[in-house]
Amino acid sequence: MSQLGRPQINPVSLQIISDTKSRLLSTLGYYDEIRTKEERRLGLVAPYEGHAAFSRTWKSIIERVASSNALNEHIATLLNMHLKKNNDLKKMMNQVGGISATYGQDGTSRDAASGKIYNISI
Repeated sequence: MSQLGRPQINPVSLQIISDTKSRLLSTLGYYDEIRTKEERRLGLVAPYEGHAAFSRTWKSIIERVASSNALNEHIATLLNMHLKKNNDLKKMMNQVGGISATYGQDGTSRDAASGKIYNISI
C-alpha cells in the first residue's frame, strides 16, 4: 500500500501484489467452502453462539474482514487517484500531440515536417 502513496507506481510490483491477492482470495474461498460443508455436517451456524471457542474465532475473523474492507476502500481511493492522474496526463499529451516541434543546432524551434507517410513494398 505504501507504493500507492508515491507519485509513481511500479507496475511490476503492483502486478505481483495483485496476483498474490488473487491467490489468497482463491485460498480463502476454498477454506470457506470447506467451513460451510462442515457447518452443514455438524449442524452448526455462524456465529456459533453455543460454542465459545468457535464464537471467539468467528469474531476474530469478522474483525479482520472489516479491517480488510477498510483497507481495500483506501487502496481503491489511491488507485482511482492514480488512474485520474494518468487519464489527465494522457488527455494533455493527446492535446499537445498535434503540436510537434524540433530544435535545430542553434536551439531555435522548428516545426516538424508534416505530410503523409507511404509504405510501398514491391
